[in-house]
Amino acid sequence: MILLVKPKKHKIKKRNRIKKSIRKTKLIYPKLNFSVKWLWVFFVVIIFVYWLFFIIKNTIFKAENYIEQITYSKYSVDMYDNPYLYKKISELIKYENFFVVAKLKKLDIERSIKSEFPIVEDVHIIQPQKYTASVQLDFYEPDIVVQLWERKFWVFWDYNFEIFSGNKIWKNMFFVELPQYVSGIDSLDGLFFEIPETKFIQDMEVISQWFPWYYRLVYLPWSSMTVVFITDQKRVYLNNQNSLTWQIQNYSLLKKYYQDFGKIKIIDLWSLEDDKIIVR
Repeated sequence: MILLVKPKKHKIKKRNRIKKSIRKTKLIYPKLNFSVKWLWVFFVVIIFVYWLFFIIKNTIFKAENYIEQITYSKYSVDMYDNPYLYKKISELIKYENFFVVAKLKKLDIERSIKSEFPIVEDVHIIQPQKYTASVQLDFYEPDIVVQLWERKFWVFWDYNFEIFSGNKIWKNMFFVELPQYVSGIDSLDGLFFEIPETKFIQDMEVISQWFPWYYRLVYLPWSSMTVVFITDQKRVYLNNQNSLTWQIQNYSLLKKYYQDFGKIKIIDLWSLEDDKIIVR
């Protein structure tokens, strides 16, 4: 008798189980990798939030960082001690948080100061100790300094302000004097009605170059006239409305060919037309 035995399929089932296991493993690991990635992101965010909280807590919310007292550097005060300028700065930063003022609002503060005092070039704010801020200002050099007796005014761009007693910003700067009859002025705005400030500055520079040995240089407002004191007794009159080059050339010719030039006390280069000069 012959028996037919069917082959068992357990081996095939085993293979299928292995394949299914492999599939499950492939499906599980990508999910696991994805979860780990976001776990790291979450961890980094937590650290960043804690660091940010720590910084804010020790800067903005720390009482000792609020400015209760303001000091100004000796350099700034010596250069330009304008009480209105320093009052403006005090109004902007006093009782404010130092870090907000020095970092976040610095550009706005500078813009506000320069809108009223354009001679300010830069503002430096530091914290020397608790509850205190120290301010140092850098200034542009004036284009020219105008002096009226003991009072001095700086001219810069289209602005002018008074330089107070003891200030050093005008030291070693080129300056022009004004006559006594304008002693009641509070600013130089009215002086440049007939001649713009830019032309005034250019004219004064030209005159100072042609008369480098001058004793005094005096501008006469509302007459467009400049008086160059060669000595205390010898004066040269020029008109700022006429060509300075033409007037100075006439002076050079007079000095070269006039025999008694050394005895002349007054030289008027502008009152007459053409090449005529008045001398006394």
